[in-house]
Amino acid sequence: QSSLKAIARPQQQSGQTSIRQIYEHIERLRKGNNRVKMIWVPSRDDDLSMSREAKRQAKKATRAGCTPQSLPYQARSTRLRLAVSQLHQQRKLPNNVGNYSKRIDRALPGKHTQALYDICKRREAGVLSQLRTGMARINSYLNKIGAAESDMCECGCGPETMEHFLFRCTRWEAEREAMRRVRQNMMGNLSFFLGGKSASDGAKWRPNLEAVRATVKFAMATGRLSQEGV
Repeated sequence: QSSLKAIARPQQQSGQTSIRQIYEHIERLRKGNNRVKMIWVPSRDDDLSMSREAKRQAKKATRAGCTPQSLPYQARSTRLRLAVSQLHQQRKLPNNVGNYSKRIDRALPGKHTQALYDICKRREAGVLSQLRTGMARINSYLNKIGAAESDMCECGCGPETMEHFLFRCTRWEAEREAMRRVRQNMMGNLSFFLGGKSASDGAKWRPNLEAVRATVKFAMATGRLSQEGV
């Protein structure tokens, strides 16, 4: 019953990632001219074949030595925290993490970074930090630290790199509109949208704070990244 109530009022509930996935699956079914109706059935009602099948699958999933075919979001999140914690204890990070930051921002280290974070609230700052360091909850990074089995994006169009997530993934076209409104002709330029200096920028370069703000809002709207950092 509580699950149905959460789905009916998604904005007021926790577990937003799971709820969003449910809505995405429902939308796919509707596009095929299917109707979706969700009902609650008491667990003790064995007259329904679905109830019997649900119990059978539950028993199967809890057998000794049984592992899920795919980890639920909460399990992946726990695995990620453990992996990052272990890396910190070892005082080392995956190879090329620092290279990513230098590639998108040739002005590092620089005073401009303070201006970038000054425009952010606490949770926004956590998201911006992930975007600028590459240490984000996207599959390319998760795969590097052993928290995901593959670096492929769920859209199926390629690895979920930062460029793919911000500019190409077909799942986030609507959320990406604010970034397009800032500078359509700069879409695809990581440095511009993350407040970094590129090789083509001159001596008078300054970060475009409006672009940075739009990028952070996009990332938060997708729900793909942790707003607390990794």
